[in-house]
Amino acid sequence: MNDKHTTCSKRQSDPQASARGGLLRRWFLANSVVAGVLALVWLVLRSGPKPSRLAYPCQQASLSAATLALGAPLVAAMIAARRQLAAGIRTPAGAAAAIVVVVAGLAVTGIFVIADAPPEVRLLEPPRDYRASVFHVSNCPEDPVGDAFPGLDSLLNLMGGNGLKLHRSTTSGPTSGPDGLIAADDLVIIKINYQWAERGGTNTDLLRGFILRLTEHPDGFSGEIVIAENTQFAGADNFDRAANNAQDHGQSPRDVVNHFAGLGVQVSLFDWTQIRHTSVDEYSAGDLADGYVVYPYDPAFAGRVSYPKFRTDLGTYVSLRDGVWDLPSNTYDRDRLKLVNMPVLKSHHSTYGATSAVKNWMGVITTGLSTNSHGSMRYGLLGETMVEVRPADLNILDAIWINADPYTGPSTSYGGATRRNELVASTDAVAADIWAVTSILIPGFLGNGFTPPWPQPDATPDDPSSDFRQYLDASMSALIAGGHPATNDLTQISLYSADASGLIFTDGFESGDTTAWSGP
Repeated sequence: MNDKHTTCSKRQSDPQASARGGLLRRWFLANSVVAGVLALVWLVLRSGPKPSRLAYPCQQASLSAATLALGAPLVAAMIAARRQLAAGIRTPAGAAAAIVVVVAGLAVTGIFVIADAPPEVRLLEPPRDYRASVFHVSNCPEDPVGDAFPGLDSLLNLMGGNGLKLHRSTTSGPTSGPDGLIAADDLVIIKINYQWAERGGTNTDLLRGFILRLTEHPDGFSGEIVIAENTQFAGADNFDRAANNAQDHGQSPRDVVNHFAGLGVQVSLFDWTQIRHTSVDEYSAGDLADGYVVYPYDPAFAGRVSYPKFRTDLGTYVSLRDGVWDLPSNTYDRDRLKLVNMPVLKSHHSTYGATSAVKNWMGVITTGLSTNSHGSMRYGLLGETMVEVRPADLNILDAIWINADPYTGPSTSYGGATRRNELVASTDAVAADIWAVTSILIPGFLGNGFTPPWPQPDATPDDPSSDFRQYLDASMSALIAGGHPATNDLTQISLYSADASGLIFTDGFESGDTTAWSGP
């Protein structure tokens, strides 16, 4: 006992040891403070005026680093403050310093963080006098015939026979008329889904058949066709993967484009993935660079609207919002620009339950440049983007092969896909989605033995709280608020259905072979 006391007394009386200990403590505290301050500076610069970014992984890591780095000096400062207060030092300056220390400690430890609350989505009802037209063909033949895809031909004829013509022309025909969608000199962007290999991407037989029909314009097609996609984190692999969604698995989008280019068609590819981290201004502002135009942060959607502008391989300047840019006259032509949305129907167990026409806009916008796009789609950002850019002129939903497994998706292997041989088209992406998920995806689940309740995130179409309905309804509300009617109400859909081998028309949702699944 005396030996221990003697040793302790020697240490306390050794001035050199005490100095070394104090130096080490000061060195540790000083470096901790520097590291913590640097981490906090980075955190502030990256988060800026948007506290919601504090939820991002990098920001969380920085916050943790600041917490660890500043924790020791903070505790030391609080202990010192406590000792001073205990000694009777209660001056106004001292009290203010103590308050600063406490608030700083709470901020660093994450207790006192002011963050954006999730937006309150204002759900709007579809206009009661609005009816959407949805076109559906079943029993599509499996094999293409040359460049043609017979199921698509049946769909285009079905559309044309019921008021929606593909070709705008003074020549009236089964798929053409004065009110048609595509003029002979238009620039047509076909937005496919190519983020995932095998059955996870748009059917390239369908793509090839659609390009063929565009080129068969009765006035002679003199326009330009661009196949585009932003695969975000996945990479588009030069649009030339070996494992594609087609009868011939080796037929990639690049193969399709090269084939038609060899026939003299003005067709090309553009990988928006390559420009998703490049922020640009519009051509009218003097910026000719390829990249994304990004709007300011909108707290109503907890994100930022974005859209691409780019120069095609044929030298045409395109702003997805403003149209084709003519450099000599410095003017836009929005009427010449057409957008065809060509997604694949599948389960999206990863996040949102189901992916279809609306969700395919995730490959139009960018998730880079601090847009928070993927998280904010549940609040309607995709619908708001459609309002700003303009909705697709036509949605053609590929349901030849679907992912009908609520426990997987959006990636879909050859073995994990279910053959349905169906196609759906509409100018209303919301109507196409609610009908296709109700009438194709859910029956696919049931046919594969998956009975409700399904796992979350789920695709239940008649449950407004389901993950699928949350983002679909929020997108619909943004569209309606922006002056674009849309509906998620099956009773407001006029369905035109046909057997691809016989063109048997039915008008009205209550038709016998198109009854909606209404839950367990």
